Amino acid sequence: MTKQTVTIVVDTERDRNILRWLSSQDNKSAAIREAIRVHIGRGGITLTDVYEAIQDLKRSRWTSAPNAQHHDLARSDEPPDVAAALDCLGL
Repeated sequence: MTKQTVTIVVDTERDRNILRWLSSQDNKSAAIREAIRVHIGRGGITLTDVYEAIQDLKRSRWTSAPNAQHHDLARSDEPPDVAAALDCLGL
């Protein structure tokens, strides 16, 4: 069996969730391979992805108070992966 080393670069701020997840893995290479295989097998965005993105937004940014100030919609505080997932919906 031939092995090949692949190097990736992550941003310590933007990708801190990836770094945190990786630090908790006993076998980082196996964990990365499995995550990539799962992603490849998914074949794109699912309804579950959309639902989870909406729930994340509800938990972190939106308020249901009737007189609450609305967020400036021109400013985007959403994570890049959520933005990309929503953009792929074509709405």
